Amino acid sequence: MKKNYNFKLFITFIFVMFLFLKTTGQVRIVEVDPATERVKLHNYGSTTVDINNYWFCSKLNYGQLSGMTLVSGSRMLAAGADVELTSSVSLDAAADLGFYNTNSFGLSTVMVDFTQWGGSFSFPDGRENVAVNKGIWTVGTFISAPAPYQYSGNGAQNGVAFWNTLGIEDVTVGQFKILQNPSKSKLELSLPRVSGVLTMEIFDVLGKKIFTKELNSMSSSIDVSKWNSGVYLVRLSADNITQTKRFIKQ
Repeated sequence: MKKNYNFKLFITFIFVMFLFLKTTGQVRIVEVDPATERVKLHNYGSTTVDINNYWFCSKLNYGQLSGMTLVSGSRMLAAGADVELTSSVSLDAAADLGFYNTNSFGLSTVMVDFTQWGGSFSFPDGRENVAVNKGIWTVGTFISAPAPYQYSGNGAQNGVAFWNTLGIEDVTVGQFKILQNPSKSKLELSLPRVSGVLTMEIFDVLGKKIFTKELNSMSSSIDVSKWNSGVYLVRLSADNITQTKRFIKQ
């Protein structure tokens, strides 16, 4: 009877650990703005995650998310949702940001995500070594795109290649909209009124141009059913105004 009890206890422990790892691994850093010290997180998983007990660590300084100012969203982060916080940990022009589910900052097993920018510091000033040990970052790599820094992967992709994207410029006049995002079959756009012709260019996350087209109507639809799943950047240019948005092909 005791053996059966121990076996059931072991199975329960394994199941709980599986759920724990699945839950804690689904939230990622998707935007960092050192100028305002704001950080945006996204839940790529299928369950709600309570992020109150999670931590940020930047250049060996740390703070718990429960004590940080909430800008938008909820600390009970629903599946597919974003939350934006003002970091209580100072984010320098050259710094790193580790995201942890406990305050054991030297352990790769409890690091959830990591990014770094600026290019003028390295371990032991930050937690790059922890991220390297976890297998989610490469030694000596830094984001070189202009701030704010934005993650362009699908949640399962790691490393600076998924932060070194084309700059994304938000304009207040004549914005275009992606009507269904993500999509499996079509990239559908609602276009602004402009004089002249709109030029559309589409890039993969590595910055390679894969598609270009001139548009002169108020909407456009492109068949993407044969494209590889992933994140693409859609850039429209007209009248010296350029705007870029992310599109996710499922």
